[in-house]
Amino acid sequence: MVRKLLVVLVLAVLALVAHDNGRRISEADVHAHFREQMQALAAFDSEAICKAMAADYGVRSVEHAGGAVLRQTWDRTTGCGQMKDAVALMQVIHNQTGGMLGIDFSYEITRIEIAPGGRRATVESVATARIAGRLLSRTRSKSELSRAWWHVRDHGGQTQTWNYAG
Repeated sequence: MVRKLLVVLVLAVLALVAHDNGRRISEADVHAHFREQMQALAAFDSEAICKAMAADYGVRSVEHAGGAVLRQTWDRTTGCGQMKDAVALMQVIHNQTGGMLGIDFSYEITRIEIAPGGRRATVESVATARIAGRLLSRTRSKSELSRAWWHVRDHGGQTQTWNYAG
């Protein structure tokens, strides 16, 4: 009886530790998440990008183009739909040019702040999009990430994009 109780107690402690560690986010998790998102983008895998969006995902966006300013707010459904449309367009460009022309994306994480307790991270980053070496857009973002069951979730945040026409 004591042996069974000890086994149950050890299993409960292990489950608690695993659960707690599966919910803490680190700088390494943030960097891995950004790498995975870029790999999914390069592979035209919008499903993987959308899968990382949390149920409460929301973005407040400001876009600057040709002297005009467009302000938008997206929820998960709208954000995922726009991502799918953008990835589909990228794939068409890639396929129509036999892979010779595509949009090159790069990003730089400029700041990571892990919240007390390690449950959330606020991430500031800059992303650029280029085609044939020409700058198409530059986006500054402030995002909220969390981790649940060893998976990073994107809760959205704020973006400001400058689009450049040739």
